[in-house]
Formats: sequence, structure tokens, C-alpha cells
Amino acid sequence: MPVHAFKSIQPTNVNVIDQLLVNHLHAIRLNQDDERLITILEDPFVPPIETIVGVYCVYRKSILDLLQGRIASIESYDFQNASVKDKLMTAESVEGVLDMATFVVIASEDDTYMSHYFIGGEAEKLNSILNVCFGHPNLIDEQASKHSIKRFEQDVLIVEKMGFMKLLRNE
Repeated sequence: MPVHAFKSIQPTNVNVIDQLLVNHLHAIRLNQDDERLITILEDPFVPPIETIVGVYCVYRKSILDLLQGRIASIESYDFQNASVKDKLMTAESVEGVLDMATFVVIASEDDTYMSHYFIGGEAEKLNSILNVCFGHPNLIDEQASKHSIKRFEQDVLIVEKMGFMKLLRNE
């Protein structure tokens, strides 16, 4: 991606983030009132309950391997091969994977764009995806530090290599 294109990355609508999580990361959307989530939602780093717009459980082994960096891209043979072997679950049957799953909490102060997120579990690359969803740091803060801009650009490159940039930009 050309350097000048980084600044064109706008914040991603929470509905697009929801579709990415559910349709592409095969996350299960959970009810935030679900008693099984109490320990997760009590974490001090979880956004305020009144701002939460979605709670998700990422459980498929192929997706977790992708998000942990063991698989490079959704377009790779390794990913395609691993995803065929995944067991599918519903919100009702998610109990069996709660210990190994990654939980994602998306919050929005305006119900349009993500204001905060929380990831419970190991998923370094998911951090990159969600950081890109905030949009270029200069769009949020004209005085954004060079470090935050550099981190954003690194995240964009990671997300692009994983094959998700097209999905985030609705291409």
C-alpha cells in the first residue's frame, strides 16, 4: 500500500466490524447478559457496559491460528486446509470452548464507530485488525504521535498480508 494511502483509511462502522467478526472470523455473537460471560465482562479493561455494542466468541481453530500468527493469510492453502477441519458451534454449545476461545467486546459511544475494544485471549493479529478499524490516527487527533502513526501503518500492512484489508474497505 502506498504511503499516501494510509491517510485515506477512515474509521470502520460498527456494523462492518460485526460482519467481519461474524461472517469472516466466524465468531459467535453472544448476549452480554449471558451468565457465562460474567468473569470476562468484569475485567477492568472491558469497556463500560453501557457502550458495549457486541460481544463475540472466536473459537474456530483455523481462525485462532490465523489471529495468533501460525497461519499467514485467509488466502493461504494452510488456512483453507485447516478451516475444513473446524468444528462448528452455536451460541448454545459454546460452553465447551470457553477456556480456549478468544472473546471480543466492541464498544461505541455513538453507535456508529468503535470507541473501545477488549480482547480476552491470545490474538495479536486481531489487535491489528481492530486498530485499523479506528482509522488513521490523524483523523482522530491532528497531533497524533509519530509512534501511533507508525504503529497504525504497521497494523495496516499486517492486516493487508492477512487478506482482510479488502474486507475492511468494502472492496
